[in-house]
Amino acid sequence: MSVHLNQGRFLRERRRFAEAKAAIRQHLAIAPNDFSGHLELAITGWMEGTDRRAALADVERAIGLDPENPAAHCVRSSILNALDRHQEALAAADEARGLDPENAFAWECRAHAMLDMRRLPEAEEAARQSLALDPMDESASNLLSTILRLQQRFDEAEVEIERHLARDPENAWTFATAGWTALNRGDRKQAEELFREALRLDPEMEHARIGLREAYKARSLFYRLYLRWVFFMQRHSAQNRWLIVIGIYVAFRFGRAILAAVHPLAAVPLVIAYLLFAFGSWLASGLGHFLLLKDPLARLSLTRSEKLDGAVVGGLFLGGIALLVGGLTILPVAFAFLGGAMTAAAIPGGMVFENESPKGRLVFGALALTVLACGAGAFFLTLSGTGGEAGGLIGIGALAAMASTWLGGIHSLTNAPPR
Repeated sequence: MSVHLNQGRFLRERRRFAEAKAAIRQHLAIAPNDFSGHLELAITGWMEGTDRRAALADVERAIGLDPENPAAHCVRSSILNALDRHQEALAAADEARGLDPENAFAWECRAHAMLDMRRLPEAEEAARQSLALDPMDESASNLLSTILRLQQRFDEAEVEIERHLARDPENAWTFATAGWTALNRGDRKQAEELFREALRLDPEMEHARIGLREAYKARSLFYRLYLRWVFFMQRHSAQNRWLIVIGIYVAFRFGRAILAAVHPLAAVPLVIAYLLFAFGSWLASGLGHFLLLKDPLARLSLTRSEKLDGAVVGGLFLGGIALLVGGLTILPVAFAFLGGAMTAAAIPGGMVFENESPKGRLVFGALALTVLACGAGAFFLTLSGTGGEAGGLIGIGALAAMASTWLGGIHSLTNAPPR
C-alpha cells in the first residue's frame, strides 16, 4: 500500500477530511485504476458529508474495478441512504449480501435502509442478523436500539443499550441512544442526564445536543404533548404520515358537520382542538426555543439559529396574542387585526431560521412578511376609518398563513438538498 493511501486513511480517522482526500488523490494520480484508492476516497467523502454525490461517483468507480467486492457495495448502500435513495440503498445492501452472506456490515446497511423506509420488523431482523455475525458492532447495537424504540419496545431497547454499555461504558453514541429512548418513554430527567453524559464524552455530538435541547423543552407540558405526536409520526413512512394527516382532516370535517347539525355551538370544541393540532405542531418548536431562552443553563444548548427562531416565533406569537386580546377589549379594534397577523405570521416564521432548504427559507420568509404586511395594512386602514377595505387584506394574510402549513409538508422546502 502506498504512503499516500496510508496517510489518507490516517487523516480520515482523525476527521481531517480535506487533507485525507488530497493524500488519496495523490495516490490515485500514481495508480488511477487502484480499487482501494477509489474506495477510500468514497468513504472519506461519505463521512465528510459535504458532497455525497461525488462520493457515490467514487464508489461506483471502485465497483467498476472490482464488482465482486462486498465492501464497496456496502459503502454504496450507505451513501445512497444518506442521499434519501432508500430503495436503491436496499438493493446495494442486498447485492453485498449476495456476494458475502456472512458480511455483518451488509446486514447493517440493509437494516438502515429498512429503518429509513419505516419497514421496522424487517429492519429489526436485519439488525439482529448483523449482531449475530458481529456481536461487538456498536453501530448495529445502537441501530437495533433505535428500531426497538420506534416500535415502543422500550424495555428491549434498554436491555440492548445496557448490553452494549457493559462492553463499552465510554461510548457516547450509546448514551445518546439511551437518552432518546428515555425521552420517548416520557422520562425527561433521565434523558437529560444521559444526553449530558454523551456530550461529556463527545462534546461535538450533534445527535446528543439536539436530544438535550428537546429534553429541556419537554419541561413544558405543551411541548411534551407535541413530542408524543412527533414520536408517533416517526414510526410511519412519509406516505403514511400524509395519509394520517389527511385522515384527521376528513374526520374533522365529518365530525364538525355532524355536531353543527345538532347545535351551532356543539362543533366549537372540535374546531378549537383541530386548530391546536393544525397550527400547534408548527409553533411548538419555536415556542420551545423561546422558553429555553429564559433559562440560563438550557439556553446554552441552543445554536444561534435556534435562538433566533425562539425570539421571532415567541415574539410574534405572544406579542400578537397580547395585541389581539387588547384590541378585543381595551384598545381600538385595529390592534386586534395587527395582533392576529403577528400570531399568524409566527407559523411561516417558524419555518425560516432552522430550515435546511435555501428555497424553503425564501418561501416561508416571504409568506411571513406577506402576513405581516397584510396585518399592518388592515391596521392602518382601520385606524384611518376605512376599515371596510381591510377585509381583502385580512383574507390574503389568512390564506398565506394557511398555505405555509401545507407547503411545510413538501420535503424539498424543509430539508437540505441531497449533496
